[in-house]
Amino acid sequence: MKKIVTANSAQKIDHDAIIVKGVSGTQLMHTAGKAVADSAAKACKKYSLEHIQIFCGKGNNGGDGYVAALELEKSGFCSIDLFCFAKAKEIKGDANHFFKQVNPNNINTIFVEEINDLKENLLDNACWIDAIFGTGLNRPLEGKLKNYLQILKENQNNQYVIAVDIPSGINGTSGKLFGSAIKADETLSMGFYKSGNFLQEGKAYCGDLKLVELEYPQESLALAEANILLCEHNLVQDILKPVRISGHKFSAGQVLCVGGSAAMPGAVTLASLAVLRGGAGMLKAYVPGKVKDILLKHAIEAIVTEGKDTNNLIIEDLDGILGLQDKSGAMVLGPGLDRMPASGKLVRALIEQVDIPLVLDADALFFISKDDLKKNTHGIILTPHTGEFSRLTNLSTEEILNDPIQRALDFALETDCIVHLKGSTSLTALPSGRVFIHPTGAPGMATAGSGDLLAGLIASLIAQGHPIEDAVLIAAYYHGTAGQAAANRLGNRSMIASDILNEIPILLKTDEVLK
Repeated sequence: MKKIVTANSAQKIDHDAIIVKGVSGTQLMHTAGKAVADSAAKACKKYSLEHIQIFCGKGNNGGDGYVAALELEKSGFCSIDLFCFAKAKEIKGDANHFFKQVNPNNINTIFVEEINDLKENLLDNACWIDAIFGTGLNRPLEGKLKNYLQILKENQNNQYVIAVDIPSGINGTSGKLFGSAIKADETLSMGFYKSGNFLQEGKAYCGDLKLVELEYPQESLALAEANILLCEHNLVQDILKPVRISGHKFSAGQVLCVGGSAAMPGAVTLASLAVLRGGAGMLKAYVPGKVKDILLKHAIEAIVTEGKDTNNLIIEDLDGILGLQDKSGAMVLGPGLDRMPASGKLVRALIEQVDIPLVLDADALFFISKDDLKKNTHGIILTPHTGEFSRLTNLSTEEILNDPIQRALDFALETDCIVHLKGSTSLTALPSGRVFIHPTGAPGMATAGSGDLLAGLIASLIAQGHPIEDAVLIAAYYHGTAGQAAANRLGNRSMIASDILNEIPILLKTDEVLK
């Protein structure tokens, strides 16, 4: 599993490796800069680019750029422009070690002090190397630097852009855009991925993300504040259980899906279909009277119990729902539930009394608090989007988006629940202290019903015998990959939740193992 760190953790790892453990900082920088030079040389050859223009700051990110300039010169490149966004005396440490080796007779060195120093020297038929800020940027840009990045953005045309660690102007932890930034064609993340490579605008600006291996001691890597990992295909393949040749509908697991209202019958129907398509052997649904026929029309395999009220689920449905959980391996609660006070009483009672793993989604999240969650000891998975998570945590959406990993992890640790925070890049925070980032997904998944599919898929995998942590990771991977497949087939603008559902069995089939 690939390691991911926040910007703060990256600084701690660097300090421990270089200052405490004695790893050569210049050697690490040379390895990083040479990787940048190699990528630039390949891009120039592939796209017939005649010029290389390198933009460097005063820190270690700039140091990687200085090394790249030296290595490209050594390789025989003649047209190299080195733009320095700092005065020579401001360049310190390992970066200065390499900067002093730059011969301005061979490498055209331009100290950028005014806009025209930059604007008048930019070239179209060039490879641009962005080594200005890296992960060190932690506040919105101001003054000249803000203007310089804006000039680069306005003049980005046919250049091939390589970013070092993360495009300048993007926060290394949250992926948030701080003003202007130029989109990279590829980003070389040094030593370990940065969380900002995957989140918010960082996901869109990094282009083709590549990891450059650097020799960091394992003891230094262990200093990362959160244990953040990437949920990729090979991980999911390892934990996905095979299909039993001798299995039957009961051994394949049963899920109880509770939700729906007269106003929103489709949500619980989509969740139910995802349960079945995810591989559970049996689905039982408990829904209001007006939802029953609609659900059965779309999922004729379902076993449906009609609630006490025709329009909504109410507290009087409690005993009926609890009576259906005996042979069920998991429960989905919330899709299409609506926000009637009586439904809220039911949700809180079920959290306290259900004795199987519980996936809480959609309107079920509206009614609950941290104290409610702590009353359950059988495992809860929460699947909020940022707005729902804001209400749960009493944090603003901005506070959450500024550090979604730590916010989700804090809540998971406090409540002993799994938190799957949905967004343009979703992440799963586990009570064990690990956080998984999910790189799969597509913008078109921002459509009604998409989250209901995920909730059903998670419950389906739990019922099939997967540990609840594994079930969330597997479900999130295939849900996101199905969204990508639907977007590739139909486009992001027009796809709907049913399109995602239709892709799920196709993708599960590719990884199916019989045993």
